[in-house]
Amino acid sequence: MESINSAKRTIMGTRLEMAKLCAFMGKEPWVISSNAAFDNCSDPSVTVIITLYNYSEYIQECLDSVCASISDRLPGGFDVLVIDDCSTDNSASLVESYLQRVDTPLRLVKKLYNTGLADARNCGLNLARAPFVFMLDADNWIYPNCLEVLYEAINESSHAAVYGIINCFDNKTGEGVWLNSFYEWDVSELLITPYIDAMAMFKKDILLKIGGYSTELMLVAWSGLEDYDLWLNLAQSGYTAKLIPRILSSYRVHNSSMMNTTNVYFDILAQYLRQKFTKLIEQHKDVTTIFRMPRDMEINTESSAILQLREAKSMIEAMETSKFWKLRTRWFQIKKLVGITEQ
Repeated sequence: MESINSAKRTIMGTRLEMAKLCAFMGKEPWVISSNAAFDNCSDPSVTVIITLYNYSEYIQECLDSVCASISDRLPGGFDVLVIDDCSTDNSASLVESYLQRVDTPLRLVKKLYNTGLADARNCGLNLARAPFVFMLDADNWIYPNCLEVLYEAINESSHAAVYGIINCFDNKTGEGVWLNSFYEWDVSELLITPYIDAMAMFKKDILLKIGGYSTELMLVAWSGLEDYDLWLNLAQSGYTAKLIPRILSSYRVHNSSMMNTTNVYFDILAQYLRQKFTKLIEQHKDVTTIFRMPRDMEINTESSAILQLREAKSMIEAMETSKFWKLRTRWFQIKKLVGITEQ
């Protein structure tokens, strides 16, 4: 099984490089289609970024919930970006049909390469037109007041993000099973366990400043804690977030939901995070449990997690020292020097 996952990670790394190669050659690694409402919405306050991969069963309910959003107190309104990560079902075609039927500003971005959730979200960040972005996966949905409530809380605040309480419901029965993201922002608690979901509103410029979502997590383990890594990155960079104590969205719990998949790889990723966020850990010496493990637990340098991490780092280093990468970097330096484009 591990050899299969290793092969998948290698393929994912190759796809990420192919997407970068497209950009290097002057061709964006996606195809875009928009409705007239999107073209006429020039200055939205909020961009909703929906990441989509093989969720044809759920995408319409997700879109319906966003389109039903109240926007009276959103200057310029809101727009929606659906980032399709090379779905192999009819998810993308459903969105293409949907955007022609609604007057909500909607754009579909069909990526040419399947590069994972983090890269899909980063694609949305780079294409978003609004100063604030709300992250949403295609199998979840929001309540009509979600965007307005979060926007009013974050606009002109000092926080990098705001988040509301999430109702987690069973996909088969539709019944609520638990609540998520209901604790106040606390870095000490964040170091212990991921307790805030990705469904939140962010200041786009700050996310771009810290590098967005970490695509390298897919090279460490087949499924990553992209949202957890982002919250930790914000904290280590000195930013804060704020809880809005209202239920504003719903999370669908089913076999293929990210919550279930991530738990399988948590131990591997936790060892990676211990090394990545050493500075943040040192700032909170009173925390005795780090990423669900005892703080003083020695890391086994021969464990599968560390060996996997070494493999991932070797893959990244090999990519960045390749002749192509050096040529690409030099080309961008020349273009910047002569004023053709900005780095």
